[in-house]
Amino acid sequence: MATFEKFNVQEALGFSAIASVSDSDVWSHLLTPLVRALLGNIKVRGKPVLTETLAGAFPGDEASNLNDHQLYGKPGFVRFPYLNTVHVTDHGVLVIKRDRLKLKVICWFGDPFKGKGEIIYKVALRDRRFDGTKITNDCALLEFPQDDPIGNSPLPYGRGLENTAYAFLPGSRISEDKTHIEFEEFVGGPFSFMDRPELFLKHFRHAWDSGRSPGQIGKPIPDVSRYLLPGFDRIARNCGYDFVEGAVSHYHVVMWELNYGYRLTYQKDVDTIAAFSAGIKRLRESGLKLTRPQESWLCVIQNLRPIELIPKHLYLGGPVWPQTNLDQRNLWINHPLNEKAKLALPTPLAG
Repeated sequence: MATFEKFNVQEALGFSAIASVSDSDVWSHLLTPLVRALLGNIKVRGKPVLTETLAGAFPGDEASNLNDHQLYGKPGFVRFPYLNTVHVTDHGVLVIKRDRLKLKVICWFGDPFKGKGEIIYKVALRDRRFDGTKITNDCALLEFPQDDPIGNSPLPYGRGLENTAYAFLPGSRISEDKTHIEFEEFVGGPFSFMDRPELFLKHFRHAWDSGRSPGQIGKPIPDVSRYLLPGFDRIARNCGYDFVEGAVSHYHVVMWELNYGYRLTYQKDVDTIAAFSAGIKRLRESGLKLTRPQESWLCVIQNLRPIELIPKHLYLGGPVWPQTNLDQRNLWINHPLNEKAKLALPTPLAG
């Protein structure tokens, strides 16, 4: 009798455990109590719709096609279909998207079907098994490419999920009054302004005294810092993953996750964050009073060139922030979920 090697077909084809998370677990573990309160009760339960188009259920609900696949001889489609589930709530809409590699959750406040909604909460968990290859960009729920083998190679041990989060109170965006649109763009992506140094410095001076950290285009939802990371862990453990990971854009987010128990993945980033922390400490000891948001803005301005443009009293001596979201150089951070993961990656990786 012939014998053949057994293998997991779904695993080999890239179908990940994160795709099987239920709507109930999303509601209980990935939405914080305040987010659930803002949405209110679910009025109309949606059904998953198999979707192969870039367009979603309403404007703003689009998917992506980073590899620019042309299906049916025309644009507007994605390489692999995804499930789109839209739940209507008392005060907004909850959208849950799934494909074989990613779970993405978007909460809208207001009525996006009538063009009167705003995204207040967006979180996701994504299986990193194909990172560093073009295959990973076939995910229709991916907003930034992750195919660079140097900046985005997955961990060599265990299975990892990348987390992402966006959370702001409704009606609190900088551009709410329609007069500060460019400043909101700066706060949301300050590194993209560095090719225009004068404009960068203008907005930097405004941001320095604004009380907002880089990336904070709205006022944070207060309970996210308490509930979100444990929620990510709970979902990841239930799905059998070994690590939750993040590609972190700003210093205050690194500090938040390090305080929770995350670790920097690469030694080069350990050295960089140590240099930033030492520089911030020196400035404090020199008598400069710094808020938490200002610490993060200090890290941003170190990338301005030429360095003579950096105000002398804010210059930290040479470190540059590694993740600008202008290329695929990421600052990876990881949180081991079990003893096997801790033993497999006891110290930061070289590279």
